[in-house]
Amino acid sequence: MSGDKVTWEWGCSKCKGTPEGDKLVILRNCDKESNPNIAWDWMPGLRRCPWSQITDEVWVVYGWWRDWKDLNVLPWGGSDLMEQPAYVTEGIRRCENLSNQVESEAHEKHQREMKRGARKHDNG
Repeated sequence: MSGDKVTWEWGCSKCKGTPEGDKLVILRNCDKESNPNIAWDWMPGLRRCPWSQITDEVWVVYGWWRDWKDLNVLPWGGSDLMEQPAYVTEGIRRCENLSNQVESEAHEKHQREMKRGARKHDNG
């Protein structure tokens, strides 16, 4: 996930077992009905609390991907992704593709902002 420290602290009794966050469920759009305006720079298409979308299984696969990216460690040993069971390889590849997509979208947004700033500077 992102380096969004504020979102890492989120939680409610449903997703992290922390009841003190329950009063913010409506603002965080966990039910996907109350606040359609929520969005993050790191994933603009996500219009609700990320914790409400992530299952335990996804966390396991995300952990495999992080270990592979950060430490070159794979769940069944070795360093060759192709030596892993097919479901591990597929999970890691999906995480990698999603990461690349988010980075690409952020880069494109940055490029648009730079062009907009250049045009504003030229016209100003």
